[in-house]
Amino acid sequence: MKIYVKNDDGKTYEAFQVDKNTYTFKTENKTFELSLTEAEAPYNLLALSEKQMKAITKEIFTNMEILEQLKDAKRHRDKNFSYYSGDEAEFNKLVDEMNSDR
Repeated sequence: MKIYVKNDDGKTYEAFQVDKNTYTFKTENKTFELSLTEAEAPYNLLALSEKQMKAITKEIFTNMEILEQLKDAKRHRDKNFSYYSGDEAEFNKLVDEMNSDR
């Protein structure tokens, strides 16, 4: 298995295996070590940094296709017709925040 690490400025580094679950990679001036473990609940591992969250939020609210989908969803919600399941309150909050930013 090959593992590559990509940093914020787009540079990619190949990580080399040291032992069964350990890899290292070198940047221009530092060496980093990665330890791989099997996760029991892989979907709970996603933790975004503040910088990543801001970048994703900016992308969402500047993407016209996403904005149109949110507007359609609001229209459907207002007509009591929804394709969405799950946390309705959280969805409503997202739609309302999107509308207040415009």
